[in-house]
Amino acid sequence: MKFIILAAFAFTCGLAYATTSQEVTTKTKEAAAAAADYTKEQKEQFQKDMEAKLADIKKEISELSAKAAKKTGETKNEMRSQVKALETRQEVLKRDLAKLKKSSGNAWVEMKAGVSKAWDNLTESYDKAKAEFKESN
Repeated sequence: MKFIILAAFAFTCGLAYATTSQEVTTKTKEAAAAAADYTKEQKEQFQKDMEAKLADIKKEISELSAKAAKKTGETKNEMRSQVKALETRQEVLKRDLAKLKKSSGNAWVEMKAGVSKAWDNLTESYDKAKAEFKESN
């Protein structure tokens, strides 16, 4: 966001020194390209961060599943049910992230909000399951 503001400021300053319509057009294109590059970088960084988080939570869910498998009776059934729900949420997040990768322009900003919400839901569910599992030990 700061970069976009700086690009807009630089663009405005550049207009003050532009003397022809060609210079104004060139500076406008340069500012738009700079803003687009920045947005692309943000998207790529967000994707990398989410992929890393997704890999981490996948590992944690697997560990929780392995612990649940060692339990017996109702505890085992409850933990399996929670793990299954976590895996479902994880798959939803994975699909949303794949859609985000294909999105462009302003659409990715909307997709980012959805992916962030899916991540929050997954981590809240994981934390709840983990806490319940500790209580049942």
